[in-house]
Amino acid sequence: MFEFLNQPEVIKTIVTLGAMSLFFVGLFGLLTRKHIVKVFISIAIMESAIFLLFIGLSFNREKVAPIIDATQTQVATMNDPIPQAMILTAIVIGMAVLALGVSFAIEYYKLTGKTEIDTMNEMRF
Repeated sequence: MFEFLNQPEVIKTIVTLGAMSLFFVGLFGLLTRKHIVKVFISIAIMESAIFLLFIGLSFNREKVAPIIDATQTQVATMNDPIPQAMILTAIVIGMAVLALGVSFAIEYYKLTGKTEIDTMNEMRF
């Protein structure tokens, strides 16, 4: 019944639309929320959408996992592991930046009692 969903073009379209939807959900949260932690979460959602897009578009269903063993020795039939490694690195960096930003927001709240972006005016001239 749903065999057409198994085509590579349809899968890439679904991945692209899903990533775009997730990105716009994060963008909406970024533009409409004023709480600093919610802003950081919105940025993390947008980050996840980019990761999903890159991995979804670089993966090829006709190729196998990039693991060389006794049964699989031909490199030409393997998926490229470089995009996966780069996205894994970006995920680690993104989570570290998110943790640092949230910890700064917590310390700022402890010092000033403010969480709304509009009320943060200590650095204004």
